[in-house]
Amino acid sequence: MTQPMAQAIGDLTKLAVSLTGAVLLWLGSGGAAVLAVPSLLNQADVAVRMRNLPGWITDGQQLSCTYKFENFVEAIAFVNRLVTPAEAAQHHPDVAISYNKVTLQLTTHDAGGLTDLDFLVAESAAQLSAQPGQLPRQCEPQ
Repeated sequence: MTQPMAQAIGDLTKLAVSLTGAVLLWLGSGGAAVLAVPSLLNQADVAVRMRNLPGWITDGQQLSCTYKFENFVEAIAFVNRLVTPAEAAQHHPDVAISYNKVTLQLTTHDAGGLTDLDFLVAESAAQLSAQPGQLPRQCEPQ
């Protein structure tokens, strides 16, 4: 497991402590399953959490970011790196790929808006957007 993946999985531990409405069932090997729908975040909480996601945008109901990579292969490799943390959280982004650009959109449909799960996956994606030894990529202007 790579360092960014280990960090993303480690973030699940933080989530287990911070969730206000979800119950997590630990499945071993860093995996978890959500057993209850997490609580919606209020606008103030969303604003605070957005500070950890430079370049990401929100309309209050979903998070969005487009990352640009050198080529199609790097874009697909990034999407593949997202599988582990998304599966571990049982929370999956909507993904659109256009050659070297990957757009991620996150919302918790069951809760009707943004929850801690959306921010967990977005923060994991931001970390995983970097090549090993580099800083995370910035979102493309939308």
